[in-house]
Amino acid sequence: MMRPLFGKIEALGPWTAHIQAMDQAVAENDPGESVRAWRQAYSAALSHPGWLGLLTVAAASLRLGAFPGLARGAAARARETYWIAFFRARQQRSLNGVLHAAEAFGVLGDRATVEQCMRVAEGLASCTADGAEVDRVRLIAARLAEQSLAEERSGAV
Repeated sequence: MMRPLFGKIEALGPWTAHIQAMDQAVAENDPGESVRAWRQAYSAALSHPGWLGLLTVAAASLRLGAFPGLARGAAARARETYWIAFFRARQQRSLNGVLHAAEAFGVLGDRATVEQCMRVAEGLASCTADGAEVDRVRLIAARLAEQSLAEERSGAV
C-alpha cells in the first residue's frame, strides 16, 4: 500500500465518539460491536455536510479488516466512503478535499481513481487562477505517481 503524503486525517465531529467506541471494540476483539459503532460513525458523517468526516470514517473502516472475514467488506466500505467524500469535495470545490481523496485511493492501490481525482484537482486549481495551487497539484500528482510506480516495481500492488 502507498505511504500517505499528507499524514493521518482525523477530523473531530459527531462521528468521533463512535469511532472511539469502534476502536475500543476492536481492541477488545468484539467484531459485532466494532461494526455497529462504525455504522453509527458512518451515519453521523453522512449526515454532516462536509467531506472530512467521511475521510475519517473511511480510514476507520480499514481498521475493521483486523477481524477475520471482515477485511474485504471493510475495504469495500472504505472505498465507497472515500468516493462519497470525493464527490462532496468536488461539489464543494474543495481542492484539499479532492487531494486527500486522491491520496486515500492511492493508499488503497487504486491508481485509476487517483488519476481521476487528480484531473478534478487540476481543474479546480486552474479555476482559482493561482499558479501556486496549480504547481502544488502537479507536485502532488507527481509524488502519487512516483509512489505508485515504486510499489508496482517492488510488487507491493
